[in-house]
Amino acid sequence: MSAVLTRMNELHAQAIKPASDAYVAALKAMREASDPDVPAIEAVIALDALKGAASEAEAALRELVRDSMAESGVTGFEAGAYEVVRVSPRPAATVTDLAALQAAAPELFEPQPDKLNRTELAKRLRNGATLPGATLSNGGPGHIQIKGRKP
Repeated sequence: MSAVLTRMNELHAQAIKPASDAYVAALKAMREASDPDVPAIEAVIALDALKGAASEAEAALRELVRDSMAESGVTGFEAGAYEVVRVSPRPAATVTDLAALQAAAPELFEPQPDKLNRTELAKRLRNGATLPGATLSNGGPGHIQIKGRKP
């Protein structure tokens, strides 16, 4: 069995299937409940786990296919309606001595504009300060926060 299939089977068994099963159970509970809010939260938790598992699986599959292509010397292939190409990263500059670089090539350095401290601005406005050019917003509609309880 290929490394790609082996890893995908592991990820499916360890994370994707349990999260998917938990979501389906929460959805069924929502359909049967007179108040679906509690099972809805269970569905949110399950979907969050599924999202994380899917993201991990996607990253793992991309890495495994990339490694497989590198190992076999393939630079690209067609996969149904998709074209897959192995892309090499561009070499990145690494600064080893900032002072020496600045002395040798000062044109590479740009002056930085003033940066607004938004945290301090918001703190002052919340404390009642009136500052020309700044106001407080209502912060938007808000969100729900879900925390696990300790048993």
